[in-house]
Formats: sequence, structure tokens, C-alpha cells
Amino acid sequence: MCNHAVQFYENDWFLCERVANFIHEAAQAGEPTLVIVTRAHREEIERVLGKSRDLASLSTSPADVVWLDAEATLDTLLIEGWPNATRCESVLGTLIDTLSGNGKVPVRAFGEMVAILCARGESGAALRLEQLWNDLARKHAFSLLCAYPTRVFKGSEEARAFHAICSAHDSVLPPEAFVATADDAVPYQLAVAAWQHKTKALELEIARRADIQRALSELSAHQHRIRENERKRIAREIHDELGSVLTGIKAYVSVAVDRARREGSAPDPQLVDAARLADDALDTVRRVITELRPTVLDDLGIWVALEWYIEQIEKQTGLPCSLTIDPRLSASEVGPELGTVLFRIIQEALTNAVRHAQAKSMVVRAQCDEAFAVFEVCDDGKGIDAVRLLGQHSWGIAGMHERARHFGGALTIAGAPGMGTTVSLRLPLETLYDG
Repeated sequence: MCNHAVQFYENDWFLCERVANFIHEAAQAGEPTLVIVTRAHREEIERVLGKSRDLASLSTSPADVVWLDAEATLDTLLIEGWPNATRCESVLGTLIDTLSGNGKVPVRAFGEMVAILCARGESGAALRLEQLWNDLARKHAFSLLCAYPTRVFKGSEEARAFHAICSAHDSVLPPEAFVATADDAVPYQLAVAAWQHKTKALELEIARRADIQRALSELSAHQHRIRENERKRIAREIHDELGSVLTGIKAYVSVAVDRARREGSAPDPQLVDAARLADDALDTVRRVITELRPTVLDDLGIWVALEWYIEQIEKQTGLPCSLTIDPRLSASEVGPELGTVLFRIIQEALTNAVRHAQAKSMVVRAQCDEAFAVFEVCDDGKGIDAVRLLGQHSWGIAGMHERARHFGGALTIAGAPGMGTTVSLRLPLETLYDG
């Protein structure tokens, strides 16, 4: 049975001594050790091991200790920045089986690849790698020690990642401030007080950032309202001004063409071309007005607007696109601001699917799930790596998240290579009815 422990630390020297002790304990138990560390940490660990006469031989005995570079090993496990289960089994599982003699002797492993991912700001990938280690433990004989410097858990997002990482382990080892014997009551109490102070400071920082996030969300919503109002104003002016001028030009040209025909002469070819160009210009005006702000959204509401937009997508792309709306939702009246947000999120998701997914079909669903309304846009395309997409600062996706958060919703993106992509918006029903 694998014991998956995590060691948190503040100073690198503490980690190196902890790993050296980990190797020492494995040697005493007659168990081989797999050590996946950075180059700097390996040098320090070997220095600590070299201080002990009993351990000096371990640094040069590959039969007892196998050293791997953390950065290089991590690169072999990632596909487009995300830990891959097949590669973990091929690289790590195979090595553990070799060291253990196919399970005859338990192996002890230490790794800090997860800490490298967290230091890059990729806590989601770090947690995924922890889960893959746990999957390996179900099939291979080893115990695992991971390590994270406390400095990588600074903000609210990292605090959430910290709790998730702790949950992924069987045991959690505190940093050096808490390493004390029963006789060290005063230092231990001082360490607890210091960490309580740090915890309170972190809570205050999280609260401060939450206030800033709320203010930014309000500002973003205000900007979206200004943008939508400006879209409506421009669409109206194009319709009233440019549209009426083009209609007038088309009428004058058509009269001249009809007059020539009534008089029995062939109309001037340039007038015929002008009439056709006027028709094309009017079609362009209608398309631009629709893209700026569909009038159906203002006149008939979100549900009819979605039906209309799905029809437009099918006409423009030739891709089958179905829409299913739960009757409990279609019977509700959604406010104009929330209706606009829903329309824009679904519009952005469909646009991304058409442009990037190489899909053959798309599905849009609006359904009730207990106290929530769930909106999904699914395609059967090539699939996307959602975490990597967000990491590349896609402004369209970021805007979708921000719109959703403003109304208390949560947006998720799930994609897998060759399995398509699903964009899901989960919104409280009471927000939907109040919006």
C-alpha cells in the first residue's frame, strides 16, 4: 500500500536534510529509492549524505538510489503542458517496476516536479500529476514523498490549490517551524503563533483581493453595458442613416431602369449594376446591424434570439447545430442585461467552435439542474486543452468567465483530444429569474 505524503518547507536546506533522511531510512529498510530533484537540490542532498559514513556510498550507488532531474523528467510526462497518464505509466511505472523487481521489494520515491509546476503558476497541472501518482500507486509497489515550498501559495487561487493538494495526500508534513520535540514547548508555541499570524494575514489578503475582484467585476459589467449600448446606438444609426440612404439610391436607380424598360429601350448596364451593388450594400448593412446587436434579442428576448442565432450559424457554416431549451426555462422572462450576457457567452462559445474545433456538428442545451440553470455548448471537434487555453490569456474566454462571475455563475470548459469540447455555464435559478 502506497503512503503518499507531502512535505511543506520554507527553506531549501530543510528540504534537503529531510530528503537525505528519507534516503537513509530507505537504506536501513533495504529498499531502493527513486529521487526526482532539481540539480541544485541534488548537490545539497548528496553533500548532506556525504557527511554520514553510513550514507556516503549511497550517492554513487545507482542500485540503491536512482537520481532523475526534475525538470527533464517533467518534460517527458507533459503533452501540451498537461500531465499525461500514458506517459506517467510508461516512464514512472516502468522505472518503479524495475527498481522493485516487479513488486518484490517496495520502492520509496521522492519528487518535486509538482513544486516546479506550482512555481510556474500551473497548480491545476500539479494537482493532476498528484492524482496520476495516486493512480500509479494502485498498480505499483512504492511509497511517495512530495514537497512544496510554502512561498508558492501566496494568493486566494493558490490557497485553494493548497487545500486541494493536501486532500490528494495520505499525510501532510508541516514545515520546519513545527519540527519540535515534546520538550520544545516554547519554540513550538512561538511557531504556532507565527503561523497563526501568517494565516490571518493571508485571510486578510484574500478578503482584500475579493473586494478588488468585486470592484473589477462591477467595472467590467459597466463596460459591457456601455459597449452594448454603443452597439445599439451604432446599429440604429446605420439602419436609420446609411440604410435609408442606400434604400433611396436603390429606389432611384430602380425607377430609372423601369422607366427605360417601359419606353422599350434597354436600361443602361451601369444602372443595372448600380441596382445590384445597392442590394449587396443593403445586405451588408443588415448583416453588420445584426452582428452589432440582433434586434430580435431586444424585441423578443433571449430564447427566441437563441433560436434565431442557431439558424444563422447553420446557414453561414453549413454545420448542423441543434438547440434544446427546458420548458421551465423557456417559460421564464429573463431581464435584458442577463439576456445579453447569456447570448454573448453562447455566441462566443459557438464562434470558437466554428473557428477552431474543426467540428462536424454542435449542440446547445439550456436545462434545469435542481437550483441551477445550466447552459452547454458542445461540439464533436478536435478538442481543446482548457487549462492551456486559459493560461494563454484568451480574451474571449476571459470575457466569458467575467460575464458569468458577475451574475454569480460559473463557467467551465472541458475538452479532450479527439473527444470534442463542452463549454458549460452554471447559473443560480434565482439569478436567472431576477436578472
